[in-house]
Parts: sequence; C-alpha cells; structure tokens
Amino acid sequence: MYFSPMEKNLLLVKKGDLLIVEGGAGAGGAFVAENPTKYNYYVQNSINIVRVNKKFAVPQYVYYWIFKLVTNKYVEVACNVATIPHFTKEKVSSVQIPLPSIDIQRRIVNYLDTKVAEIDNQISLLSKKRDAYMRLKKSIIHRAVSQGLNPDVEMKDSGVDWIGMIPKHWEIKRFKEVFRAYTTGITPESKNSAYFEVAGGYTWVTIADMSGVKYVRESNLNLSNIAVTLFNPALSVKGSLLFSFKLSVGKISIAAKDLYTNEAIVTIPPKDSYCISYIYYMLPNILIHNSVENIYGAKMLNQKIIVNMLMAIPSVNEQHTIADYLDEKTAKIDAVVCVIEKQIEKYKQLKRALINEVVTGQRAV
Repeated sequence: MYFSPMEKNLLLVKKGDLLIVEGGAGAGGAFVAENPTKYNYYVQNSINIVRVNKKFAVPQYVYYWIFKLVTNKYVEVACNVATIPHFTKEKVSSVQIPLPSIDIQRRIVNYLDTKVAEIDNQISLLSKKRDAYMRLKKSIIHRAVSQGLNPDVEMKDSGVDWIGMIPKHWEIKRFKEVFRAYTTGITPESKNSAYFEVAGGYTWVTIADMSGVKYVRESNLNLSNIAVTLFNPALSVKGSLLFSFKLSVGKISIAAKDLYTNEAIVTIPPKDSYCISYIYYMLPNILIHNSVENIYGAKMLNQKIIVNMLMAIPSVNEQHTIADYLDEKTAKIDAVVCVIEKQIEKYKQLKRALINEVVTGQRAV
C-alpha cells in the first residue's frame, strides 16, 4: 500500500504506541506495539495511533483501561451505535482515564501481564481442544459423504479429480439433475424502511442469520407486508435447504419454518427424490470446490456454475442412512464442543472481571 511522505510521518508506528481499531465489529480493539524496530510499520487511517506521554502514563496501563471500556460497552455508547460503530480520533481523545503514579501503573501492568497470560494460556489450550474436535467432525462428515459407511465397499474412479474414488454403486450427477427446482431470495433497497420490520413482519433470512446454526427460524430483520406484496418473493418452505452462493460462500442451514431469504441465498425445497439432511452434510465441500474468486479475492458462485456442479450421489435410502449416522456422530461432538466453549467463555469473563477490578482499584496489587 502506498503512503505519501506526509502519511508516513503521521502513520509510522513506534515502540510503545497504542493502536486502536476505529470502526466495525472490532471497534475499540487495541494492542501495544512492543518492538516495531526492525522494519518501518505504518497503519491505515482506520487505526488510531495513541502515543502515550510516558512521563504520566505507561502504555500497557492505558491498554488495560481501553480493554475495560470496550468490554463494558463504553465504545457502543460513545459511538451511539445504530449500524457500524466508529471509535474516531475525536472519541478516543475524549476518553478520560484515571492515572495513579507511574510506579502504581507499572505494578498494575506487571500483575495483569502475569495473570492475563495465565488466563490466555488456558483459553488457548481449550481453543486448540475445541478445534481438534471440529476437525474430527469435519473428517467424519467428509468420509461419510465421499465414501459411504461400508469400509469394505468396492470403489471406482469418479472421473472428477477433486472428488476422487467413490463407491461403485454411486453416481456422478450435476446439480441441475439432482435438484430440478430451486429458488433465490430478494434484497429490497435497504434505505427504504417501509420494506422492513424489526418486530413482526415475515422472517427474512440473511447469511448472518445462518452462521453456526443447522436449523434457522429467526432473522435479525423481517420483511414488511409491503415488501412481500410488492416483490412477491419465493417462499422457502419448512424443511428447505438454504445455502449462500455469494458474499460468503458455503453457509448452509435448514429452514425450521416457512420463511423468506435474501438474494445471496439459494433455496432447495424438500423432495422425496433426495434427503435434505444428507445434502446439508454433502454440499459445503462441493460449494467451496466450485467457487471462483472475484477481483477482490472473495469466493463466489453464479447460476451457471451452480447448475453444473458435479456431485457424488448414493441412493435415497443410503442418503437417509448416512444422514442419520452423521446426525448421531456430530451431535456427540457438538455437545463436547459446547462444554468447551462454555469453559472458554468463563475464562474470558474471568479476564474481563480481573482487569476491571485491578484498573479501578477494587483489587489491590
């Protein structure tokens, strides 16, 4: 990225600088530049550089105070969040931080550095454990939907490089051969508030609503009666498979009730000729393998690619058998992961509480 001489002077990162994210979901996130001396580092204007006067403050102490403010929702309040928060230079400058003596600040920093490192280590260990279970889940799914459940089954070359060997009795078919009917949703003009409702209206699923859920039943924003009447969007009936094909490729959920979706989501209605639960497990890998990159490097699919995607398909009965097997296996792994994530959250809460108590003087160090 190019920086003019003036920008280089303003945006050069120096040792001890506190870097604070200006906008987006991570607004207020911060860290101290400990040792940027081997090379020159510069930041975009979406990052605020706070250069602490070391006669009065220790950079790490200020960092812990910013952490406390962020976790206590100060940034959301200060930014008057309606859509995307912006913790601007002016808002950062207005933050007031109590400053004890330099010696006390250093004592606080040394204490928190030690304690927080211990907590972060526990979070890291638990995160690695969770990730290992998620990799196990992924491998179980991949094996089942690419090779079936019988380890002794006769295999054949699928004729598709990325699919490889498949059971001899399976078929290779195109998306349009398996799914004779599918629809996409609509996205009304976002600036027209008449098209949307927060409470009431019709459930309108976006990619964000599908994140991390197998069955989707709620949406953050609903379509109004005006929008449904005017645009007559295709209804995704209960039991339909939903998958994203642009903006974020490969998000998949099953509709837990009748609902509508936005234009970035394809709906496959339930039919007797295939098992929706099996398709839920099988399709993500196919979507990723067939996606292409746009000029910004983001993955995407288009209608032509989608209808011609190749997939290995067993009989409907075998699809149901595999889906039932995966439901059982993944449910057990998900239960373990849920326990681990609760443990991680407890450590994060402990970290937040510790920093809050120490920097506010509620806990002596």
